[in-house]
Amino acid sequence: MPIQITRRDALAGLAAGFALPFASTARATPIAKIGPREIISISDGQVTLPAGMIARDRSPDELAKVLRDNGLAADVNRMPINVTVLREGGEYTLIDCGAGGRFLEGSGKLTNALEAAGIDKDKVTRVLFTHAHADHFWGAVDEFDEPLFPNARFAMPAAERDFWTASDVLQKVPEAFHMMAAGAQRIIKQLDDKLETFKAGGEVAPGIASIDTGGHTQGHVSFEIRGGGQTFVVLGDALTHPVISFAYPEWMPASDQDGERAVATRKKLLDRLSSEKLQMIGYHLPGTGAGRVERKDSAYRFVSA
Repeated sequence: MPIQITRRDALAGLAAGFALPFASTARATPIAKIGPREIISISDGQVTLPAGMIARDRSPDELAKVLRDNGLAADVNRMPINVTVLREGGEYTLIDCGAGGRFLEGSGKLTNALEAAGIDKDKVTRVLFTHAHADHFWGAVDEFDEPLFPNARFAMPAAERDFWTASDVLQKVPEAFHMMAAGAQRIIKQLDDKLETFKAGGEVAPGIASIDTGGHTQGHVSFEIRGGGQTFVVLGDALTHPVISFAYPEWMPASDQDGERAVATRKKLLDRLSSEKLQMIGYHLPGTGAGRVERKDSAYRFVSA
């Protein structure tokens, strides 16, 4: 029998948090140099969600066995939050910007991590969003609802902006995601004319292109960083679990809005990442989130950098 994700489970994972250990140390780790840009992984902390949210279409016993067989907890899913920073000269681009101070316990560490790394918020000139879920988007504004990066232009996929600002969005998402919708609308309004949109599949800045990786949300994108004959992929939430997303890409996480589309996205992305041997970084993958994909048996595996 598939796992039943109740409203209570989802609210617990999406709003209340868990009183379990989390990574609070400010971390900024250089990952790669692609053309003129240095890629840095910055920690926004870590959140803990019910393990059942990893795969809503599988029984608790089946999911628990796979997790235990891979040395992972069978009851909770501890998810790091890895914000990607691109440094070029004295300016910075962020891909997603963490949860801010209004989401789950353990998140909202980005400001401290940037300060510890010596990254001046005033020198952040561009913030690109993969999608508008809270842990990627709410950190765009401070506690006074002012843009956290005063000199930055912000950009998200037009399809994502349109989905969350639609008058009927509450009819399109489960009740547990109504908080996400309200938060997305509030922040989009606060960013006002600083927020631009783009169509998935094209270049959003010199050497930075978006990839349509919809399914997790309707307008979800990933980004390719190109330069010096190399390509580095910033995944967002296209691949979120270090075992399930790779070995069982057909399993459906509870947080994927369009499960079938997300499955197709994962399979296509895994095939490309493995065949082209591309470097990548995942928002919720272990450590810095950086690594690569290898084929394993009839599926894939994540190899951490």
